[in-house]
Formats: sequence, structure tokens, C-alpha cells
Amino acid sequence: MAGGFGAPALAGETLSLPQAVTRALAHNPVIRAGDRTVVAAERQADLAGLRPPWVVGADVENLGGTGSVAGVQAAETTVRLGRVLERSGKRDARLAVGAIDIERSRNALDQTRLELATETARRFVEVLADQARSIVAAQDLALAHELTANVRRWVQAGRSPESDLSLMQIAEERADIEVEHAAHELASARVSLAALWHTVEPDFDTAAGDLFDLPAAPPYEILVARLPENPTLRALVLDTRAAQARERVAAASAKPDVSVHVGVRRLSAFNDTALIAGVSLPLGSAGRSALSVAQSVAETEAADARAQAQQMDVRQRLFTTYQELVHARTAFEAHRDRMIPKAETALALTRKGFEAGRFSFVALSQAQRTLLELRKAQIDAAVRYHTLLTDIERMTVTAGVPSP
Repeated sequence: MAGGFGAPALAGETLSLPQAVTRALAHNPVIRAGDRTVVAAERQADLAGLRPPWVVGADVENLGGTGSVAGVQAAETTVRLGRVLERSGKRDARLAVGAIDIERSRNALDQTRLELATETARRFVEVLADQARSIVAAQDLALAHELTANVRRWVQAGRSPESDLSLMQIAEERADIEVEHAAHELASARVSLAALWHTVEPDFDTAAGDLFDLPAAPPYEILVARLPENPTLRALVLDTRAAQARERVAAASAKPDVSVHVGVRRLSAFNDTALIAGVSLPLGSAGRSALSVAQSVAETEAADARAQAQQMDVRQRLFTTYQELVHARTAFEAHRDRMIPKAETALALTRKGFEAGRFSFVALSQAQRTLLELRKAQIDAAVRYHTLLTDIERMTVTAGVPSP
């Protein structure tokens, strides 16, 4: 995306796209949630890196029996201190998994930021479009008022039938409804945009930007070269790396950990004290490890296959979107450079012909409707171009913010 970030807009001011993106990234709760998720992953990694704790224990034996071991005179009290000694690099393997999980959470936050910036751009363009539609609707209503006045004069002069005035008044009412419709659509678009920075009432009056300024897209080959930076594709690569890290954890578990302890035992019957020591080793670790390794290998292969499939899918979507972008520009330029100028000329000539009595009201109404439809189509083509360009920028992670 081209351009930089600006300062937040104040209530009653115009709002630029960089300002809108800045406010959304600063105040949308989904960004705070992503930040907290990163912190949680960091704390989880710290926890995984801790060594097994020391364990303190105590036993009392030969207590409360019968005969010679009655009461506490023959009791044996033991206090011990022990811990598990990890083998085969288990802690390093866990640390590697934790590091990958942190990287995955940060990449997810990058993806969230990119998606939010993209959605902000889409809604901003929609505000610009509704502003343009409001202007077109107002122009059409003004023209309808003017034509109604002209038709009324011709009806009063007996030159046109009363039905022409009725039809023109219907067209005038329709134009008035379109103005109202454009107004509430614009109000809804403004509320929708402001909601992205968690504001109930829009804190701006108008969106600043030229909807009909269509920035050129980079060549397709350059865009393809940027695809590896896409957070979605990076997430799949990180999934593969995470599966590989878990595979190393599983392989490390083939060598069992050793539990050791030392302690002191009090022999009440002899009024003596002795040292104790012990060691234990679980059996069957290799078989369990082999199953865990096989599971992790399968997960790694699955993650790698998903990454390859997604890479092809994103490239195909980029190609399709790029072709649609080219088509949207062609359609916009056709409306701007050829069709609308011809429609404006046709309406002017038809009005002159109608006033001279050469054209009917039907021809005048048709010329007016054609111009209105073309102006709306031009706006739609511009909106489609900006939307497609935003999608391309999201896929290729272009830095900055577009300026429609």
C-alpha cells in the first residue's frame, strides 16, 4: 500500500485513509487481543524452559502397629529431596517449540493487523463512494427539478400533453427518493468505518480522497515475488516448523529421564540416623517415543502439504484478482473518457431538441436516465478497482496505505 500514516482525525474534520488506518490499529480490541496472545505465548515458552523442580518428601513407617511396633517407639521417619534429571536435550527441544509458538503468535498478530488495515481501506472506499453517489443523486434531482419546470411550461402552453408532466413529476419523486437513499447509505458507511476504531458515533464529517484517482498496480511478476511475505503463507510455514519441533521433542523422549533422591532416615527403635539415596528409571520409553515420533512426522508432512496447496491457491487468486483489476480500470476509463461524455452531449442535444419541439419527452427522459446510470456505473467501477487493489495489497503485504 502506498503512503504513510497520519495523526488521528478530530470530530468535525475530514478523515484521510492513513488517519483511519492509524485509528483502527490503535483502538480496535482485536489488536489488543493479539498483543495479549503474544504475551501469553512468551510466558508459556518461559514455563516450558523451566527445569524439573526439586521435590521434598517425608515418610513415617512402622507407626501405630501392634506388639513390638506399637505406638511410635519403632517408627522410622524419612525426609528426602529429589528431582528428575532430564536426558537427551528435552529442555532444548521444548525451548525450540516455545520459540516457534511465539513466532506463530506474532505472525498471527501481523495477519490481524493486515486484515484490519485492509478492512479499513474497504470501508473508507465505501464512504468515498457513497459521498460520490450522494453528489450524483443531488445533481440528478436538480436536473429533474429543472426539466419538470420546462415540461410544465410546455404543458401550460399546450405544446405537450398533461401525461408528460405527470411522468416528469414521477421521475422527480424518484430522484428525491434516490437522494434520501444515498444520504442514509452514506450515514451507514460512516458508522461502519468508525466502528473499526471502537467508536459508536462517527468522529469525522467527510472522508478525504479522490475516488476516481486509480493508483497503478505494480507488474504481476513483482507481486508474485512478494507472496512469500504473506502472513497466511508464513503461518503455514511456521506450522511445518512447529510440527518438526514437536517431532524433536518426541524423539528426545526415547531416552527416559532419571529420578534421583537423597535423604535422612530416623530409626526410633535404635535412636540412630542413616542416609538414604535412590534412583528410578521408567521402562518402555522407546516404544512410546516411536509412536510419538510417527505422529509428529505425519503432522509435519500434513502441514507441508497444506502449505504447498495454499501457496498455489494464493498465486491463482492473485492472478485472477490482477486480471479483474485490469478489467475494472478498463471499465472505469471507458465510462470516464467515452461513454459519459457522449451521454452528456446526448442529453444536451436532446434538451435542445425537446425545447425546439423536435424530440419527445420520452427521448429526454431516456437521455437523462442513461447519463445517471453511467455515472453510477463509473462509481461502481472505481470502487471495484480500489477493492481489488486492496485485496492484492493484502496478498502481497505491500507496505503503507493506499490513497484512493
